[in-house]
Amino acid sequence: MRSSTVSGLAIIAAAAGLLAGCSAMPAAGPSTQDIVSEKQALQNYVLVNLDQRAVDILSQYRVTAFSSRFAAPAPAPSQIVGVGDTLSITLFEAGQGGLFSSEYGARVTFTQRVDSDGSITVPYAGRVIAGAKSPQTVEKDIVAALEGRAIQPQALVQITETVQRSYVVNGEVGTSGRKPITQAGDRILDAIANAGGARQATYETRITLQRGSKQGSAIMKDMIDNPAENVFVQAGDRIYVTKDPEIFLAFGAVPQPGPIEFGLEKLTLLEAVGKAGGLLDQRSDPGAFFVFRYEPESAVRQMKPDYQGSYGAKVPVVYRVNLRDPKAYFYAKGFTIRDRDVLYVANSAAAEFKKFLDILGSVRNVANTATDAVNLPKQLSGN
Repeated sequence: MRSSTVSGLAIIAAAAGLLAGCSAMPAAGPSTQDIVSEKQALQNYVLVNLDQRAVDILSQYRVTAFSSRFAAPAPAPSQIVGVGDTLSITLFEAGQGGLFSSEYGARVTFTQRVDSDGSITVPYAGRVIAGAKSPQTVEKDIVAALEGRAIQPQALVQITETVQRSYVVNGEVGTSGRKPITQAGDRILDAIANAGGARQATYETRITLQRGSKQGSAIMKDMIDNPAENVFVQAGDRIYVTKDPEIFLAFGAVPQPGPIEFGLEKLTLLEAVGKAGGLLDQRSDPGAFFVFRYEPESAVRQMKPDYQGSYGAKVPVVYRVNLRDPKAYFYAKGFTIRDRDVLYVANSAAAEFKKFLDILGSVRNVANTATDAVNLPKQLSGN
């Protein structure tokens, strides 16, 4: 009987410990107070209450994945022949009966690939050095080599395939492979068009540019909206086109938590709330709706002139939206969601209190069971 008493008391003690630990109740995420506390905001992120001023500042934001890393002037209009390039060569004569006369006229067209020593072979002219020269210079050299052999010869040289002045496009395009840079120069969207265009919608197509050791990526629709991002392609660039829909992540007191695809070219915060199923009436706190993202330091300094942080070029920012305020719905309608934003809705105080009552009820049941376990031996013994 003594052992039964001891075990019963141990259970009661465990129940008391559980009751004492009710302050650490399970939750789907941080509480409102956890997020808005001054200590957290100062140490880990910048807290911004969303208002019209913040919406206006953010509306000026532009993606700078390419323009800040790969900005370069248009290539020089003159082309230079390189080793491995393929040349289209057309030779003309002033009259019939010459070296290149045929039933089709006094001309001949053929292709030549530039050898490793930079030379090409031209009929009746022999080996002609073409490497590191412009097509116009190669034309003059061919004409000079044919003087005295052909009738007033002329030459036209065009680069049809180039290795040194080319880029590679791979992925979700019509025809992937190596493409030559045209004489006028090509921008990224030109390069994709030259490869047959993107197979997917612009808002779910990601373009990645690799230039040497540098790499950057952006959604295609952002490049279209911001022409500065449509930088010139350089020799040796590699462009990867992939299907990568934009998503945001919803957590907390929403019916549909987890990653959610935009499915649109542009998604506002209000539309994102709808895609997450709205707010859970029994759990959510409409005054504690938060958006987590990184912002350029310049935008943060506009929104928070007293910003003294040292996060660098990208600043972690938490936006708080109070959907109890009717004006906030206009702010939410003007606030554009970005790829990989995190939306979080905290539990209401009532929901947290209900959790407390549920745990308290569980503790009471445990305690009653423990008391019954202590009294049972006494009842059996008749005491």
